[in-house]
Amino acid sequence: MLHLSTLDEITGRDSFKKLLGSKVYDSSGEYVGYLKRVYLDKKRGRAAKIVVRLLNGSLLVLDPKEAFLDQGGRIVLKSSVKVAAQDISADVARLERLVAELRGLRERIFELDEAFIAGELSKETYQRFRAALEQRKGLVLRELRQLIERVEPYLHKLEEERKALLQQVDGGSGRALQALQKLRELRERLSKFYELVDSAVQELAIEMELDEFIERYLRRS
Repeated sequence: MLHLSTLDEITGRDSFKKLLGSKVYDSSGEYVGYLKRVYLDKKRGRAAKIVVRLLNGSLLVLDPKEAFLDQGGRIVLKSSVKVAAQDISADVARLERLVAELRGLRERIFELDEAFIAGELSKETYQRFRAALEQRKGLVLRELRQLIERVEPYLHKLEEERKALLQQVDGGSGRALQALQKLRELRERLSKFYELVDSAVQELAIEMELDEFIERYLRRS
């Protein structure tokens, strides 16, 4: 009989790093979320707790003995987890607004810097306005990260639906035509979602690059 490794049997930080973000399924084979975090027992080099981000955005903390890797390398829970996928339409709309706001804030900060360098603003006025803009930008960045985490498991769920529809189309069953229509609609939704999420991730990356540049500049000053 084939032995399937529970997550409690896996050792090494690097091994768990590779598993982070992996899709998680319950005992019935239903996709329920992805592996968000692993807490390691440093002495043993093994997982003490695992955290799964569920479809509804909540976090599920589990004993690593309650999950194993199947033959396909998927993480499967020993128990059934009933969780309904959230309606992310409001989150997606909010994500779009925050991306636009972040771009606008960055442009306003750039214009403010130019005005100060040109001598159009006093130091006190410049510092007051810049501090307010930076504070708002920090709040936007934090919410962006939270929203990306919330919508990510839903995108994984849509990918699972896409795979199932592809199998129906390839199987040539009587429902193949109906599945093909659903597949086209699903691909369009996924394309829009991924485009928006990629934009948000890109904005976060730009901010990280700017922070690193400013830090290096200050060290040289």
